[in-house]
Amino acid sequence: MKAKKEANWYDKIFKENIEAVTMALVEKVLGIQVLHSEKLQVDLPKTLERKPDQLLKITDQTGETFLLHLEFQLADEDEMAERMLEYWILLWRKYHLSIRQYVFFLAEAEPKMDSFLHKDRTQYAFDLICMAQIDYHVFLTSTRADEVVFAVLGNFGIESPEIVAQKVVQRLSQTSGTTLTFEKHLEQLRILANLRKLKPFIEQIMESITKYIKPEDDFLYQKGEQLGLEKGRLEGKLEGKLEGKLEGKLEGKLEVLRKFLEEGILTTKQLSSFFEVSEEVIEQLRNELER
Repeated sequence: MKAKKEANWYDKIFKENIEAVTMALVEKVLGIQVLHSEKLQVDLPKTLERKPDQLLKITDQTGETFLLHLEFQLADEDEMAERMLEYWILLWRKYHLSIRQYVFFLAEAEPKMDSFLHKDRTQYAFDLICMAQIDYHVFLTSTRADEVVFAVLGNFGIESPEIVAQKVVQRLSQTSGTTLTFEKHLEQLRILANLRKLKPFIEQIMESITKYIKPEDDFLYQKGEQLGLEKGRLEGKLEGKLEGKLEGKLEGKLEVLRKFLEEGILTTKQLSSFFEVSEEVIEQLRNELER
């Protein structure tokens, strides 16, 4: 159940950011010099339940026109070659253009899936690329925040996760535009870092929140505070208003705390320091969530 939930998170991030990351991969990783590109929206026959992650009609600088088919894979799949061959056949029948296929493997471990198929008279292969082998600077130097977040999936070289995290968060703060957008990209970054099991990276991201975003600026905190204020107004007394305001601030903190506790990343001590509440309160919330 947890693995399925994580897969849904990663899938959501790629859907939100896929336009930016695709062109970065096409030009900086695959080395294709694009003269013109057109995104193709295609639903292949439903009997096979096939919809490409990303399909582009590319004309490069040499004048060659071809289909570029990209898939993003979170886990090894024993029948990936068969699946990609099905795509190839269906795309060829529909467009009759040369097809280049790439699978980007997102996990840090070396993929074990076959990228070729040799059966009887059939010979087929696609290109398999491990994101963890791509220099993270490919994404870090982008001017688009929705591309910068993918730096966490790259190769850090000799740099520590803590140093890379500082650079990525700083770059996100420069390219996100608004606080709300920055918060969204920090959340995406945290989820992708969790995919790579990078605890130091995640802790650095959480520390950065205190530098760039105050807890009371968080939308969940503001929502809780507003609920408390409204409750105070309904009581129609000065005491009620004051109580509502205080209760709202506390409830705002508790809402954000619940969010972090559900993710299960920060320790009780870290949460206590960040939100300025006692460890007893945090443990009480944790117990309530586990019931």
